[in-house]
Amino acid sequence: MIKRLFTLFILSTIYLSAHGVFYKVGDKALGVTITSANNLAIANANVTVYAPSASLPFVKGNTDINGNFAFVPDSHGKWRINVDVPSDHGSHKKEFFIEVDKNFDIKSFEKMPLERYSKILNSLGILFGIFGVIALIKCRKKTKDTV
Repeated sequence: MIKRLFTLFILSTIYLSAHGVFYKVGDKALGVTITSANNLAIANANVTVYAPSASLPFVKGNTDINGNFAFVPDSHGKWRINVDVPSDHGSHKKEFFIEVDKNFDIKSFEKMPLERYSKILNSLGILFGIFGVIALIKCRKKTKDTV
């Protein structure tokens, strides 16, 4: 019984983290890789790039089969990237920024909150799961002792 609960907990954790849009920014090439939460590449995601202080798109396109999209900036500043991943249960959208310096190198980019705190959240989830299983075992032992 405990093995089944533990397996169910692990599988539900994997399933719940499968939704969302994630990205990685390549060095100097201004290449972006669009992935899902479980690090699988998302092909054919709609990508729109806006130059700094621009309201019209600089470039529009789709990711390739490996989730890659690249562009060559023509000015320095903070570039806005919009990603739209269509799915059968609705669209997943993400917007992030890449700052390009005067040498057209990547100065910085926004890291996703989940990426910044994922290790802490995963550790807390595992601890809660372990303590939940221990509490379940103790509760069952008390129930058997009273019967």
